[in-house]
Amino acid sequence: MKIFRGFFLIILTFSVLAIALHQNQTSTPRFVNVTGTGTVTVVPDAVKFNATITSTQSSSADALSAASASADTFRKTLVSAGVDSKYIQTQTLSVAPNYTYSPNGTSKLTGYAASQQFTVVIRKGSDAGSIVSAAQNAVGNSLQVNGVSPFVFDESSAEVTARAEAVKLARSKAESYATLAGAKLGKIISIDESVQNSVPQPLAMTAMSKAASPTTPAQIDLGQQDVTVSVTTQWALK
Repeated sequence: MKIFRGFFLIILTFSVLAIALHQNQTSTPRFVNVTGTGTVTVVPDAVKFNATITSTQSSSADALSAASASADTFRKTLVSAGVDSKYIQTQTLSVAPNYTYSPNGTSKLTGYAASQQFTVVIRKGSDAGSIVSAAQNAVGNSLQVNGVSPFVFDESSAEVTARAEAVKLARSKAESYATLAGAKLGKIISIDESVQNSVPQPLAMTAMSKAASPTTPAQIDLGQQDVTVSVTTQWALK
């Protein structure tokens, strides 16, 4: 009788183990990982430009004073043209001696150069050309425009559209894989997002002569910019 009970317990133990293994196999979640990418092409609505004001004088104080006066004219011209003062930012301010060098290696102090570099954001991109030209005409040869970059000031709306397209494409891919696997597509489990922006390259501009005709403003072509959202998603299969 004891032997019978022992065999019974062994058989029962193996039966429970077999049931557990079967349950683990059938309860293993199935899923599929897919990536979707959505891109929206938009026209930039703002322009950022870099400008440098320089002045060379016989003394460092005079050089800084002259550069500061030109910088003040620069600021006032921008503000009067509609640029918000909070979008005018100084990047560098420096005063340094200038030397000339002779063939025998000696140097001679010839004066001092002061410079102030700015980054300016023009919120209304269509006005950028006329605003840059107005600043150049007002300040003259001491102002050098180093480059302009059109960009989308607020990309949130474009990102919403690109994101919806990315998720739509990801779902389509997941449904295709579910069909190929003989399953049905379940709920989405996770989403991981990345956003890429194709920013137009800065356009170089050289300083214009103060005598240039103020009736012929510069034209800044805004072009197009791509806003791309990629989503890596995981979908349940059932």
